[in-house]
Formats: sequence, C-alpha cells, structure tokens
Amino acid sequence: MKFSPRRLYEQTLQVAVRAERVVVAFWARRCRKSTNLGAIAFDEMSAESGKTVISASASLLLGTELVNMTVSATEQAILVSSEAEAVQSIFENQAATEQLDFKCANAETGKIYHGMTREDFADLYKSKRLEMRLYHDRTAYSRQLVIAPNPATARGWRGTVFRDEAGFTPANLEAALREAVDPMFRDQPDLKMIYASNLPRDDRHPFFEMTLPQDGFTEFPVNKSGNFYRGQNGILIHRVTLRDAYSAGHMLYDNKGQPMTYEQFARMPGNKPQMPFNYDLEHKMGGSAAIDLLAILTAQQRGAQSCAFVYVDDEADFQRVLHLLRGLLGAGAIGVGLDPATTNKQTSNPSAITITEQTGVSRAQRMVICWKEKEPSVVIDRMKRIFETIATRPAGGKTRRFCALATSERYFCKLLADAVRHLVPTDLLIESESIHPPGYDEPVNFKTYLGDIYSAAINDNRYDLPSGEYFKADQRATIKSGGRYECAVDSLTGAHGDTFSSGSAAEYALINTRGAITDPSVIRLGGNGPSQSRLFTPRYLS
Repeated sequence: MKFSPRRLYEQTLQVAVRAERVVVAFWARRCRKSTNLGAIAFDEMSAESGKTVISASASLLLGTELVNMTVSATEQAILVSSEAEAVQSIFENQAATEQLDFKCANAETGKIYHGMTREDFADLYKSKRLEMRLYHDRTAYSRQLVIAPNPATARGWRGTVFRDEAGFTPANLEAALREAVDPMFRDQPDLKMIYASNLPRDDRHPFFEMTLPQDGFTEFPVNKSGNFYRGQNGILIHRVTLRDAYSAGHMLYDNKGQPMTYEQFARMPGNKPQMPFNYDLEHKMGGSAAIDLLAILTAQQRGAQSCAFVYVDDEADFQRVLHLLRGLLGAGAIGVGLDPATTNKQTSNPSAITITEQTGVSRAQRMVICWKEKEPSVVIDRMKRIFETIATRPAGGKTRRFCALATSERYFCKLLADAVRHLVPTDLLIESESIHPPGYDEPVNFKTYLGDIYSAAINDNRYDLPSGEYFKADQRATIKSGGRYECAVDSLTGAHGDTFSSGSAAEYALINTRGAITDPSVIRLGGNGPSQSRLFTPRYLS
C-alpha cells in the first residue's frame, strides 16, 4: 500500500488519543480510518514493551450477525481485506523505520509465521487468531490481538482497545459490549477505548446516539483538522466529513482513475442516498422507531430527578420501589398500565408496570417497574400494594384508572381485575380488536391506536421520563411499519418494548372516560360496579 504524508486531520486524531482515554474517530468512509487506527496502535505498542492492544472490529462479525440491512456480504469482505492490508502495511513500514522487529503469531498456538504474503496475512486476520508482535529486544515485545467484538471476552479486555466499524455491530450487541466493558474501564486507569466508524442509518443504534452532539443538531464548518465536540455521553468526538478530508488534500477517483471534486463524487449515480450517512455524517432523525431520539433524550433529562425506572428481582427490591414511589408522587391524576408476562425464564419478556401522573397536558412517568415473576399470586399482591401506596398520598387521592393489556394473558388479567376492583377502576384491553377512532380514515387495531396516542404525546414534548439506557432502548425498540407497531425481542434480555406497551396503557388510563374495548370472552370491570360480559365501544377524548 502506498502511503501519502499524514494529513492534518490524521495528525489531530493522534494527538487527541494521547490526551483522552476515550475518543471516537467519527470519520467518513474512505478517509484512511483503518490506516490511522493501525498507526495509533503501532504508536501505543512501540512506546514500551509489555503493552497489549486489542483490535475488535465489527468487520469480523462473519455471517448473519453483521450481514443485514446495513452491510452486505460483499461490503463486509471488502472491509475485512482493506483493514488487513492497512494494518499489515503500517506495521511493516513503521517497524522498519523505527528498527523494531515485527512478527505475526497465532494467538491460540503461539506459532510465529515467517514470509507471510498479503493473502496469508488477510486469511489469518479473518480467522480472528492474529497476534502481531513488536519486539523491543530478543524476548520483550508488545502485541496487538485482532478479534471480533464479543461481550463475554470483552470482560477481560485490558490495555488499549480499538472498536473499528463500531456503528455496524447489531444494536443489542453494541449495548451489551458497553455494559461489559464499563466496569473494567472504571477500574483500570490505563484502559483506553478508541471507537471508529461512519454513521449507521438506524438512529436506534448506540453509536448514532454516542456521536449526536449534546445540544442536538450543530452546524460544523469545513475544517482540514476535523471538528471536535462532546457527544451525548460526554465522550470526545473527532468528526471528519468527506468535505473536511477534501480540504486537507484527500481525493477520490472516478471509474477511469481520474480525480473527482467532492461535488462530482456526490452527483455520481447511486451516491445521493448514502451521502448523509457515509460521507456527510448528518444525524438525520425520523428513523423507524416510534419515539424520536431527541424527544426521549429531552424527556429523560427532565425526568432525571422526578421519575424512576426499577428492575425488581426480589421482595427487597419491591419494598424499595414502594418507598421511592411515595416520594415521587404529586397531586395529579394517576393512570397505571400493565403489560403482563407470567414467566421468569432468562430470555422471556418481563412484565412492565407504568405509573403516570398527569398535570394539565403534561405527564410524568413517576415509576416504571419491570420484573420476571412466574407466580400469579405474587404479581397480584404487588399490584394491590402499588394501588394502596398511591392511595396514601397526601393530595390527589386514589388511582384514576388501571389498564391491563390482556390479549395474551386473559385468564390471569381476569384474576387480577377481580382482586383489585375494590381499589381501582380496571379495564382489560384487547390489542387485536379493530376500532375506528375519530380522525382515522380506516379502522385500526387497538394496539395501533394505543401506540399512536402514546408516541405522539412523547414526540410532542409532553412527557417526563425515567433516565437509564435499558428504559430508553426498550422504549425505542418499538417501530411502526405499515401502520402497525412491531418490536423484535432482545435476544440478550428478553425485552420486547414492554415499557412502551405499559406506558401506552397508562396513557389510555388517563384519557379514557368510560371503558375499554374488549371481546365477549373477557370481562370488563369498571370501578366497583358489576362485571359485564359484552362488547363495549369506548369514547375518546380529543
């Protein structure tokens, strides 16, 4: 690989990496990102012997983990080969310049390879068994391991970790990686993290949010050094768009090998859709998530001190929930929503309970609770104590209404409704029922209506919400597709947009003035009145 002199934005990144423990190289594609990561890795290893550098690249997530809507199999193969070539060239050239002995070894067997071709190197790189060694003398060396990112192995990462193509891991895997690494990062002052990627298209991906400026949208001037700013997590972001790279001397070429201006490249057939993500690095909102990213970030900031999310594992946790709830409740109307699940397997959906307080047009989710509990009697007892706790508040009185999503748990919800009818008016909501609310051109199912009123209220800036990554991810996991709300199960936690569903039920508990839609097989309970077994058509508030 032929190397040109390092451009100003490349030099700027290397200085930043020496000054900060966590840096994001938020660079456009084809701006020599992999080459620079290789140069920074060499810089770390050549400083002294005994250092370990880990290169955890999403390009090595072979198979369906990565080959999805974001990266095709062909693109993935190109990424891997490009990374391998850049790394090998950097190490060979720099080792020769600094008179260090560069060797490649098998990370599993320790075997040292001699006379490797570029094809051999690329194959070993792809196999995730590559260990590159820089010998400072005959026996002392520093090493770089090339692996695929994995939460299990991430718990043992030490030294300097490079996360190349961090925007293209599956979103739930990326969240699990960060959860695994954070305890070691806080405990090991010499652990450094260097993230690198262009922008993913999915605004639910953690890298999208990580690189979003703290004040949301920001205009950046073209700068041959790139632009620095702090992202949502306070991490230093080094942003280099293709325009920035061009101003520093970067160049792309057409099909005949002739240099192109930025404008010529942007006008090439097929380039327009990918320019915002791959080259201009524009955080465009309005992805498939039902709840807008900026809306939920703003709502969580407002609710940081007045709202809480708690995952309950045992009775002691639940006692703390009740104590915390007493301190958070105000004098507004209270609506409670439940999305039930009566199993506690590791990857099963948790139950979710949302307690929402209304003041004027504003709402605050004072408490959102999740648990995995297989005993119906325990759940019924907990729900009773929640309503009893709400009723003890000095002002505001009892819960206005309780709405349970009974579609898949009809028998249990009937038992629960019987048990709490003396405490709260209760509606059992059947999400699959078709309804035709005012303002809709066609009938929709009740789940769509609930999702519409709930997501609209949040996106219209009327909610205060609990802080926390789990809650935020679970809220935004629900997407609207073809007029219906859908949510994939998180394979790591079992989460399934449960807090979104319970939140929509709590929203309906606040606006519903008469009842809920159900079917003849489910009993509707309203206040302390008699049970009714009939199809009921609700009225709606505008």
